[in-house]
Amino acid sequence: TPFSGSEYFTISPIIKKLYIQFDKMTCAGLSAVFKGTFVHATATLPMCILEEHILGVDSTGKIAFLEPAEKQDELSIEWDFECSDIRELGEGEFFMPGFVDTHIHASQYSFSGTALDLPLLDWLNKYTFPVEAKFDDLSFAKDVYTKVVKRTLKNGTTTACYFATIHTDSSLLLADITNTFGQRALVGKVCMDFNIAYQKYKETPRESVEETQRFIDELQNKQYSRVMPIITPRFALACTGSLLTRLGLLAEEQNLHIQSHISESLKETEAVK
Repeated sequence: TPFSGSEYFTISPIIKKLYIQFDKMTCAGLSAVFKGTFVHATATLPMCILEEHILGVDSTGKIAFLEPAEKQDELSIEWDFECSDIRELGEGEFFMPGFVDTHIHASQYSFSGTALDLPLLDWLNKYTFPVEAKFDDLSFAKDVYTKVVKRTLKNGTTTACYFATIHTDSSLLLADITNTFGQRALVGKVCMDFNIAYQKYKETPRESVEETQRFIDELQNKQYSRVMPIITPRFALACTGSLLTRLGLLAEEQNLHIQSHISESLKETEAVK
C-alpha cells in the first residue's frame, strides 16, 4: 500500500498515535527509511506481522522496498542510505496502514456530536442545510475544513472521501487543505438542484453542472498527486432526474468516481417512491 506522504500509524500497547513527517534525507531516491515491526493484512492473511523489517519510502511517498532487516547492508548500497538515516521504532511500537474513511461530510464537523434529536430529513432541514449554506464564506470554510482534516489525520485516517458543499470555491479550498497536510482524498462539490424545505441552499441544474465542471477542471489543474475530484449528487430527494443524468454523463466522460446516499431512512425511501 503506498504511503500518502505524511502518515499516522497506531502504536501498541500504549494506544497513542505517532505522527511521522517524512523529512527529506540526503540519500538519493528515498525520502525516509524505517526499521521495526510492520503489521498489515493480505489477501490470504487477516493479520500479517513482520518483525525486524526495514522499509524505504521514495521521493513520491510510495514504498520503495520492505525487506527483512538482515538485508539492510545490501539495501543501503542499492539505495544509497546510511545507518544514521534510519528511523527505528522502540519496544512495543509498530507500523500499520492508515485508516480509510469512505464517507465524511467535512462541512458537518462544526456540529458533530450534537443536534441528534431529529430523524434524518428533519435534521437536514433544521441543522445541516443552514450550516452548509455558510460555506460560501471562505474564512469560515477554512477554519472548519482545517480542523476536520487535522482531526482525521490525528485519529489515523490517511485517506478520506469527502462531501463538501454546493460552493465551488470552498470545495476547492478543502482539496487544498487535504493536500497541504498530506492526506490522500477524494473531494466532492455537492450537487443539489431541489430543496423545498430550505430554498436558500440549492442550485439550478445548469449551475450545478457548470460549477461541478469548474471544480473538476480547477482541481485537476493543480495536479495534486493525492487529491482527486469525485462527482457528488447529494441524494435522490435533492436532485432532479435531469441533473442526475447529466452528472452521470460527466462522470462517464471524465472517468471519475461517484458518491451519494441511498436508503438512509424509512422516511427517505418512502419519499423517493
